[in-house]
Amino acid sequence: MPKQGENVDTVITNARIVTGVAVYQGSALIRDGIIADIDRSISAASDVIDFEGDYLLPGLVDIHTDHMERQIMPRAGVFWNPVNAVATHDVVLCAGGATTVFDSLFVGAVGNPDRIKVLPLFVQGLSDAAGAGLLRIDHLLHLRCDAQQQNMIDLLTPHLSNPALRFITIADDSARRDPERFRKLERRKGVPDHVIDAEIAALSQTTDFTEENRRKLVELCRFHGIRLASHDDTTAAHIAEGKEFGLDISEFPITLESARAARAAKMTTIIGAPNIVAGKSHIGNVSGQLLADEGLIDVVCSDYIPSSLLHALWRLAFHQKGIDLPTAIAMGSKRPAELFGLDDRGEIAVGRRADILRVTEINSAPIVRNVWVSGEQVL
Repeated sequence: MPKQGENVDTVITNARIVTGVAVYQGSALIRDGIIADIDRSISAASDVIDFEGDYLLPGLVDIHTDHMERQIMPRAGVFWNPVNAVATHDVVLCAGGATTVFDSLFVGAVGNPDRIKVLPLFVQGLSDAAGAGLLRIDHLLHLRCDAQQQNMIDLLTPHLSNPALRFITIADDSARRDPERFRKLERRKGVPDHVIDAEIAALSQTTDFTEENRRKLVELCRFHGIRLASHDDTTAAHIAEGKEFGLDISEFPITLESARAARAAKMTTIIGAPNIVAGKSHIGNVSGQLLADEGLIDVVCSDYIPSSLLHALWRLAFHQKGIDLPTAIAMGSKRPAELFGLDDRGEIAVGRRADILRVTEINSAPIVRNVWVSGEQVL
């Protein structure tokens, strides 16, 4: 064991190093959890880690994953042991290349009351798992607030003091906001058209809580210094609405119109990786490839498939015109890190935290072989 105050060095060599601006064969020195040096030399020493030509990438900063919800509630009404669920979730995200993750959970869920139970279970499970030393990567919190939920603010309030809470999204899939999207979502659930028509007609007899919820949520986020985003924007009007509330992030614009409007409004645009990997949205929304062609993507997240983030970045780099590997990797590392003030990580650069990946390529797909967090190998 090293003595107190003694430097702890790890030397990685023969790696294809992906910095923020270039890719080159070389070596990296990790000292006390920090990237201390990178250069183009190849070490022949016996006490180094030989990457054998594999890629050295920054650990991914995944700012939206739904995966946790499926671990705690694998089936409707079935709730799993929270610590077991969190530990499993952590390993899966790590294996996908994430070294920092924003666990995305619902606050309120009109039409799906079981979802309301997931958040407090997760928060306690995360605390217990961290206390037991079970976590490999850093976990932060991203809450998706259902603007239709009457008591949404009451459900949110207990979590506002949680230091892990860095990101909140206003979600509104109601028929009031977008009747056609509501109809499409209900049809995917197998709801007959006559029932959907009745649900839409009944809205005139119910109270709309969305405007008041939005206003209060904006005030709370400003007070607590939490980044706030719009969600599933469909039209330029939705983007304008978000700007009126002071929002500067559009998460998952689902049409070319809204994505173009977000860019014109200088909003940061977040896109889900599965859309990019598949080449299309699984529910008919705008293609991520089309958005990439128009330069409308700023940040990529794994959304609902943890392993999809690295694959999406690879696809952007090797199958998309005008995007090189450093630029693509930055969409899942440096850019999200900077968006949320995590300036100590997200890039292979001297002085950054040594959250790093060893990635090989098999059949044109990136595969994570090893992961280090703050210089400590965790996979």
